[in-house]
Amino acid sequence: MFRPILKGLLNATMFDMAVSVGRNLLDNYNLLENGEDAFYWTYHPAVRALFNTYFKLTVKGEENVPMKGPLVFCPNHSSFLDPIVVSAATTFHQIHWIGKFEHFVEDPIVKSIFSMWSAIPIHRGQSDQVALQKAIDHMNAGHCIGIFPEGTRSLDGNIGKLHNGAAKLAVTAGATIIPVGMVGMIKALKKGEMLPKSVTVTLEYGKPVYTYDIKGQEENWEVVKEVTAKIESELKRIIGDRNRI
Repeated sequence: MFRPILKGLLNATMFDMAVSVGRNLLDNYNLLENGEDAFYWTYHPAVRALFNTYFKLTVKGEENVPMKGPLVFCPNHSSFLDPIVVSAATTFHQIHWIGKFEHFVEDPIVKSIFSMWSAIPIHRGQSDQVALQKAIDHMNAGHCIGIFPEGTRSLDGNIGKLHNGAAKLAVTAGATIIPVGMVGMIKALKKGEMLPKSVTVTLEYGKPVYTYDIKGQEENWEVVKEVTAKIESELKRIIGDRNRI
């Protein structure tokens, strides 16, 4: 009984070690960022094709996504696969996801995949200035950030209370926010399940929320809360009650 589990853990650890060695080697030659970009775009078409087929993925609202950043993608959250689906659906942008720190230490496979994606680990429940500064640096360079404003996965498909972190981050850099509504992911792989089901999934990019005119007002909480309210309104408009289980 324990032999397959032990073997799986060993393989996961070896995979993690191989990725770590590879990343360190690239970093020594100042090629880490190029390596992460190459990994992302090499596998992007294959991952999108997989989700198009397995999840019968339908993508709408691509005209709402500007060609140039900085952008902050803000999806609703109901499945562990959400960041992969949004990244696969997003044709012209590489998204650097902000994920909870536990993902980077508890599971070697997840840690390795997130690392190769150039994801940003953040300690939840505290002011993680290192992670926030890294995200701001990405946006100042015109890159894209992905963050789930609910902070955790929904258990019933309804949109939970939104935190102000995504809005504050966007206002800091004057980035454009893209609300992303997903319907069906909670049926594909809800919290606590291990194997995804083949179901119909719809992803829609909502109307952009612009913050360039309020850039630098991240300490004005009335401004930040108003931006959060706009994100929430657009997510609810897209999803309605279609994601409930």
